[in-house]
Amino acid sequence: MRKSTKIIWTIVVILLALIIIVGVYFYNLLNDLQVDNGGVITPQTPVSYPTLPGINHILLVGVDSTNTEAATRSDAMMLLTLDSEHDNVKLTSFARDTYVNIPEYGYEKLTHAYAYGGPELLIETVRKNFQVDVSRYVVIDFASFIELVDMLGGVEATLEDWELSEFNRVSNENYRKFYNADGEDFESIDEAGTYMLNGYQTLAYVRMRKSDSIYAREERQRLVVEEVFNKVIRMPFNMYSKLFKQVLPYITTNMNPFELVKLGFTALQIGTNDVRQMEFPDPDQGQGGILPGKGWVLQWDEESGREQLHEFLNE
Repeated sequence: MRKSTKIIWTIVVILLALIIIVGVYFYNLLNDLQVDNGGVITPQTPVSYPTLPGINHILLVGVDSTNTEAATRSDAMMLLTLDSEHDNVKLTSFARDTYVNIPEYGYEKLTHAYAYGGPELLIETVRKNFQVDVSRYVVIDFASFIELVDMLGGVEATLEDWELSEFNRVSNENYRKFYNADGEDFESIDEAGTYMLNGYQTLAYVRMRKSDSIYAREERQRLVVEEVFNKVIRMPFNMYSKLFKQVLPYITTNMNPFELVKLGFTALQIGTNDVRQMEFPDPDQGQGGILPGKGWVLQWDEESGREQLHEFLNE
């Protein structure tokens, strides 16, 4: 597994939720959004699994660079599915170390696709390996997430004794990077319990990995996504404009404002009463290990894995 101290960013879905939901009311503010006009994708890779009517997929990408257009590995990949056919929202976490066939590059970790060819190649890789009919994406950096969590008053999370050391290490790292390089006034959490975490602490909560498995980390990510998603749609109406102005400059997408507003109506109609989550590959089917020249990768049964994924996406 990777041991670097890069920012692990996997909470991108909440920011898309912010855009598409309040974009209905603040259409003009979407002019601050970075729309990648050159990134309108006409997928070259056909998919064998059709998408049912009323189901919309958006690929959400988190990167470890303040420049969302920089050539860097993607630290997080989630598929947001707005399903008006079954009135539910689905969040699928793709493990970054999943061993996949990247077009023109061969078998590598999924996270490498973004570095090799940006969101366009990542889209093609997802289509080729997972057979998901997706062409829309959102790319975001870490700074907007920290601001968003702080504006919402924090995220509630429970910390166990065995997690405290790693949590405080990563939390201190985030504090020095985003708040105070000298680390002055940093306050650690020294007892297990349930806390209201601020922005940099929440980032540490979803980033820490050494204390448990990659799947446990992805579970924390999805729980945080759901809590912040719910806070965003229930926040006071007069806060939306300020939040938009702070968050949108950090986001790049190939969707234009009209598409975002259209998705906003869909999201509002579906609501958040039924939010379903999946980690892919399935922990019971994926097999992690070291491959020569590739490092630690997560191998999976492609045929049964795709069947399981699409059963989830279409139910």
